[in-house]
Amino acid sequence: MNNNLNDLEMAKKRDHKILITDEAINKVPRIKYRDIPENEYDNLWDLAKNVLKIAKEENNSNEVAITYSLESAKLIEKGERYIGIALGNEHDVDPLSDTTAYHLVSSAEACVVIVLHNHPSLSDFSLTDVQFLLRYENVKMMVVVTNLGSISYLVKSRKYDLEKAITLFNEAVDKNNAAEKLKDFQNAADYFLRNSYHAGIVYDNR
Repeated sequence: MNNNLNDLEMAKKRDHKILITDEAINKVPRIKYRDIPENEYDNLWDLAKNVLKIAKEENNSNEVAITYSLESAKLIEKGERYIGIALGNEHDVDPLSDTTAYHLVSSAEACVVIVLHNHPSLSDFSLTDVQFLLRYENVKMMVVVTNLGSISYLVKSRKYDLEKAITLFNEAVDKNNAAEKLKDFQNAADYFLRNSYHAGIVYDNR
């Protein structure tokens, strides 16, 4: 997959950080995620709030990623860890910088990666996020929580087609590489989100 996303990251860094408030944490919605078991909704709601709490209390409102295994019950039974937490800086976070998260993404059948983004003027998902979702087969869903408490998610449905997803991603990267203004970078990411259903990826935002 094309890694030439430097322009997008530079645009992201020009944006300003929003500090997290208790009000934002309290307003995080409980989502009925499509293609995710219903018994996981409350766990994922707690984790979405926790990504904000951890950022606020431990990471100066900077970016945080939580990786959660959908096989948590089995892992708890074995006494193994089922949640990884990675702390990033103001502009990005690498979920796999945490050893538990790395292990889960490498070995669990299905993981959810919940990422905090704190830059309001770009799309909820960046192309870097999309690239991460496509690169790792075991990542079933990515959830983005903003510092204002809103949620967006991308989930691989039963109709997920990696080849179509990569083609769509590369088209979005081409648009990104041709972008000159912040709105153009936004439109490049939005192009993937608008068309993700063609590759069997569900996109929703709340």
